[in-house]
Amino acid sequence: MNQKTIQIYASGDYYHVVDEALPELKEIIHQVTGKSFRRIGRFIQLAMIGAAHCTQLSVPSDTAVYLASGRGDLELTIDIMRDLFICGQTPKPLRFVNTVNNAACFYVAQLLKLESRSNYICNRYFAFESAMQIAATDLLMNNIPSALIGSVDLCTAPLTEHKQRLYLASETKIAEASHWLWLGKSDQSKPRVGELLDVQHFADRDILIAWANAHSHNQLALSRGQFVNDVDWNFFATHIEHNQIFDYRINRGHYDSQSGAVIGEFLRSDSPATTLIHFNADTEGRYSIMVVRR
Repeated sequence: MNQKTIQIYASGDYYHVVDEALPELKEIIHQVTGKSFRRIGRFIQLAMIGAAHCTQLSVPSDTAVYLASGRGDLELTIDIMRDLFICGQTPKPLRFVNTVNNAACFYVAQLLKLESRSNYICNRYFAFESAMQIAATDLLMNNIPSALIGSVDLCTAPLTEHKQRLYLASETKIAEASHWLWLGKSDQSKPRVGELLDVQHFADRDILIAWANAHSHNQLALSRGQFVNDVDWNFFATHIEHNQIFDYRINRGHYDSQSGAVIGEFLRSDSPATTLIHFNADTEGRYSIMVVRR
């Protein structure tokens, strides 16, 4: 990726730990949007709340939406499957339509009065990173002037079944989250909170290390995604020169797309580092990096 071409205009998040009952979102969405919405589920609500926090409800109408999730709208999917296979009932048309997870993009676009393309990416390990890479490619190819990239992960009731579905221990702290970034080409007329320098995927750890050292920066921080194992992380931390470990996951509850939080957390932090490389991985020996600068 050609450096100094993608600007981060804004970031915004919504996050909460879920202890017992799922928190009610209707009042929150009314507070941040000034509107009330009927017949939409938690996934769409979380997407709209996070996008509103990021944009303050004001972005150009030609901004494209890129939404990522580790598992999509589990709540609605489970309800539809229960209606079909346990109750033997046909799902209501609007609920069935909303099982298409790109429906959340529609509601975000409707809220912000957007008229450009929308994209939905679902991936257990690299959902947010993949959305960032696609958006960055579109920006660099001048396919779009600006992009709104988000990740959304929700919890389902009962929480005991939700943890079993995610293969988590019963004592694991879990959370819901909606993380968003607004990106675009360098523009002096727009606000700037940072720059996206690179986002890439690698199938070889040694090639990743060589790339990172060839693109090293002064005052560099490294951060570890939730799926990077101890062996790989120790190797990265040992073989890449850096000034700081930026741990954005301290006390963070489990959800699939924690990497959606790291860029906003870094840009808002008092870290002495000016550049961050974030690493993530999957179980097949593949890796991703995102590089940002203040």
